[in-house]
Amino acid sequence: MKRIAIPAVFIALLLTVSCEKELDVAEWKEISVVYAVINIKDTVQYLRINRVYSAPLDDPYHFTQVNDSVNYPQDLFDVFLEEMYEGHAIGDPVQYEPVDRQKEPGMFSTASNCVFRTNLPIKKNTEYRLKVVNKKTGHTATGMASVMGKVTIEESFSWERAFYRVNYVPEPMPEYEGSLDPKEHDNYIVRFLYWETKNGIKTTKYVDWVPTLNQLKQLNDDDTAYQMFDAYWEYLASQIEIDPTVKRQARGVDYMLALPGEELQTYITVYEQATNPHFYPDYSNMTEGAGVFGSKYYWTYFGLLLKKRTIDTISWGQHLYYHRFADSQGEWH
Repeated sequence: MKRIAIPAVFIALLLTVSCEKELDVAEWKEISVVYAVINIKDTVQYLRINRVYSAPLDDPYHFTQVNDSVNYPQDLFDVFLEEMYEGHAIGDPVQYEPVDRQKEPGMFSTASNCVFRTNLPIKKNTEYRLKVVNKKTGHTATGMASVMGKVTIEESFSWERAFYRVNYVPEPMPEYEGSLDPKEHDNYIVRFLYWETKNGIKTTKYVDWVPTLNQLKQLNDDDTAYQMFDAYWEYLASQIEIDPTVKRQARGVDYMLALPGEELQTYITVYEQATNPHFYPDYSNMTEGAGVFGSKYYWTYFGLLLKKRTIDTISWGQHLYYHRFADSQGEWH
């Protein structure tokens, strides 16, 4: 009887407590995770929106492949970027447009990818406000970010470049507190700059190569400079569209460090702390949302002016022959 009485009393106690005190359940709150970065040395600014999801620790990967758990439908949001001055918006907000870009296979579902972009030129010495509006519920998430750096993408095309690193004077970066020593940065960007003229309109273009993300193909024999550059021209050819209606002119090559702004650096620091990787970090500068809206900057520590034989190789070489680059004499074929 004693063995039966103990659980009976325990159950009675539970029933008594449940009758005397109701369970308080928190109200549902909409939280969207927004990742957005602006850069005055980029011609396109991107943004991504994801859901907040909950998954059991013993099997998180099963839930990340459920599209409705991690992704929104792309047509659910309107996204706007506003230039700010002393807390007030200047001019009309610029609307991001959805991007039809397939996510690479991985841990998360690839059924949809809520990504947006804008071609708005980012101004230096400016603060911007981001607004993400759920068209169905009206819920709005906002974030503020200051622009980092002083040289825009247009200005970078007018720089005088040098043949050797020692002749190049790096741009000042007084607002960046971290190290600017290239040896202390694992990731850097090689940016090939060129002009493109179509229908009488001349625009600035570039192709970025990140060595840690896009490894050049393995060389079969000795690692000569010729073979290394040949693989690089092949990479450029894969990134630049063949269009017989355009004329192109190679400008030069920049080597750049990717520096995070204050908001982005704080987010990275928190995220890299030893914690469970299936939870988003506690830090967020998005109001009525989560994630980060920040800035980054490509700091150039040296640039290269292309030699005549290099320009001719780009124009007449096997990989870029049909991309209509001018030769060293300014002629097209």
